[in-house]
Amino acid sequence: MRRWLPLLLALFAFGAQAQETLSHGRFGKITVYQPTGTPNGFVLFLSGDGGWNEGVVSMAKSLVAQGALVAGIDTPALLKNLEKDPNDCVFPDGDLENLSHFLQAYYKLNSYYRPVLVGYSSGATLAYAMLAQAPDNTFAGALVLGFGPDLALKKPLCKGDGVKFEPAKNDKGELKGVNFLPVTRIKVPFIALQGEIDQVVTPSATQAFVGQVTNGEVVMLPKVGHGYSVEKNWMPQYLAAYGRIVAARKAAAPPPPPASLGDLPVIEIPAQGTENDTFAVILSGDGGWAGLDKEVAAQLSAKGVRVVGIDSLRYFWSPRTPDGVASDVDRIVRYYAANWQKKRALLIGYSQGADVLPFIATRLSPEARHLVSLAAGMGLSEHAAFEFHLTNWVANGTEGPETLPEVAKIRGIPFLCIYGADEKDTICPKLEQTPSARVVKLPGGHHFNGNYSLLADEILKAMPL
Repeated sequence: MRRWLPLLLALFAFGAQAQETLSHGRFGKITVYQPTGTPNGFVLFLSGDGGWNEGVVSMAKSLVAQGALVAGIDTPALLKNLEKDPNDCVFPDGDLENLSHFLQAYYKLNSYYRPVLVGYSSGATLAYAMLAQAPDNTFAGALVLGFGPDLALKKPLCKGDGVKFEPAKNDKGELKGVNFLPVTRIKVPFIALQGEIDQVVTPSATQAFVGQVTNGEVVMLPKVGHGYSVEKNWMPQYLAAYGRIVAARKAAAPPPPPASLGDLPVIEIPAQGTENDTFAVILSGDGGWAGLDKEVAAQLSAKGVRVVGIDSLRYFWSPRTPDGVASDVDRIVRYYAANWQKKRALLIGYSQGADVLPFIATRLSPEARHLVSLAAGMGLSEHAAFEFHLTNWVANGTEGPETLPEVAKIRGIPFLCIYGADEKDTICPKLEQTPSARVVKLPGGHHFNGNYSLLADEILKAMPL
């Protein structure tokens, strides 16, 4: 589970059904705009210094007309709450992803959409920083208006997956905020609309900054200043840029699974270099196929292991049962063993994927069980969740079947439990005396300090010869 603060699940509805105001954790009040019909995407819109006011409302509603469900966020209120955080640094990228999960479930979207970040002025700066801080595949891209690299935030951002910045000081040498720096790790579109007569942000400075960002693009707007007051001078370019981000999101979607597995959100990762006789099935954490799960898959691939990933966020968007999950994984194991001509399979789970893993291992068919050489759970907790609930990202769940008794039932498949030394909610240490289990403690917390290569090595090392 990514790093987020607890949610305040207080909901307040005002006016027509197409617009609703929610109160959610450190975001304060959020205004949500619903399109007519089924949403075809999701947008997190970060306001400028004026908060959620008329100017950004019209920008947001124009995206609603394109079919998006849009959440309007008051950036000054968010920054104020970030300053109050007691930790040394903050992860607002995780808060935004958490908000996306919550809202898409609350509004019962048929599938989960990677959110598009849209930001105006200070919200534009924060949107860029979130792309730089977040793991790949967290956001679909960012569309920013009136972007500048400076932000009045004194609380440092945690480095995350690569955000870079330097402190900004006033004439007295006092800290006044932060200046973000260009990064070269962004893999999704970052499109900046820049007014040619903007007197707040120098057009040449924006062009120079965005030009150093991978997948960065600047759209110059004649007759447009920082206020974006005359819509006809920028709205066509704005909607076109949003359309390009949506198109890129669709193009980046994994190819459809084989016909016999067409009902499952699986991702195939080919092996690099010389293949061996083993393939892996990885069940992701509740954040979907991103971050740790994807990186461990890449490490296994580099070591000659083909990988089948299961996106748990999408898979458990609909309610599942232990028997049903085991049956689906059974199909996956038997299908890929035959089609890839592999003799051995690894079952690997992270976080939520680890929690359901024991219930899979105890329910496999004899044919699939014979193929599985090892089941490895990373960050195993006390309870397994077989469907998404609005509280999944609030705290570690205390509902759902217990995992410890299920591990004890596993027969014929060695079970590896890997946990971080700083984790407080894992049951791995309780498995020390379980004959069929092996426990490995690694440095770090639930994300293992990002040491994906070490995780892959420990898993492969635990495989029986």
